[in-house]
Amino acid sequence: MSALELFHFLRPWWLVALPLVALVWYRVRWRERAGGSVGELVAPHLRDALTVNRASSNRVRPIDGTAIALLFAAIAAAGPTWSKQQSPWFSETAPLVVALEVTDAMRSNDVQPTRLDRARFKVLDLIERRTGSRTALIAYAGSAHIVMPPTTDIDVIKPFLESLDPAIMPEPGRDAGAVLPIAQNMLADEATIGTVLFVNSGFDARDIPSFAGYTARGDSAAVLAFVVGTDAGGVALMPDGSPVMDPAGGRLDTSIDTAVLRRVRSEADVPVVRSQAGDADVREMMRRIESNLRQADDPDSQWIDGAWWFTLPAALLVLAWFRRGWTMRW
Repeated sequence: MSALELFHFLRPWWLVALPLVALVWYRVRWRERAGGSVGELVAPHLRDALTVNRASSNRVRPIDGTAIALLFAAIAAAGPTWSKQQSPWFSETAPLVVALEVTDAMRSNDVQPTRLDRARFKVLDLIERRTGSRTALIAYAGSAHIVMPPTTDIDVIKPFLESLDPAIMPEPGRDAGAVLPIAQNMLADEATIGTVLFVNSGFDARDIPSFAGYTARGDSAAVLAFVVGTDAGGVALMPDGSPVMDPAGGRLDTSIDTAVLRRVRSEADVPVVRSQAGDADVREMMRRIESNLRQADDPDSQWIDGAWWFTLPAALLVLAWFRRGWTMRW
């Protein structure tokens, strides 16, 4: 949900001042214009000589600055807000389901040592930074399977994560859509909104309809994708050093279809983070997960009063009253 959709006022009764300020501004401005009609009864040469600041009669007047300052002040008093301040204990329990692709494509050596090893390092780095948060692990290839239910103990997850290998997966292939119902069931009893993180080497086009239908549901967990590998791919190697072969007898194609990734972003509304050296990718995932959490309905959270955004321009306009000659007769 965007900030514009969340925007509302904490004290909306102050908004009744807006039409009153507009009415006062109009009355004063109209009176100044009406006062100028008296000059029609005076000879032109005398009117020009007797009129003070006649060239600036249509410029900004004191009432204009006063009205704008009062409008800003009224909006500030109404308490505009568009975001919440989560309670600390709420953010510490945000659940995460990591869905790790365990296929032969993850054996590719385009990132060192392999895509699967790099994925393990990144996942461990991520969950270590989320101290106190519940994390679950799902492994998928042609089918999806729960490896570890939600837990806060990283030492329990680590050996299971390190033991995952394509050879132990019961069905070949890559069916990311099979993860969604399992993850949703795991997060159904959680008190806070969760995130399903796909750590993989990309998606297939057939996954897009299931992802689009899932993200369109109002009660579904947020989905995030972390894609490991380069667009060109590399050579997928078996433990004995021999290349992985596809059904046609050639080397397995491990390239990443960037067109499908763009469709996943646009059609399924799933953010995609690409792996890179350093920890910028992990920090980006953390930011995305925290952004999902901020959209949750925390009963102890409080709306952040954004009045100061409007108080500052009002105060700057009030400073104009210290300008010589900037006075007003009501």
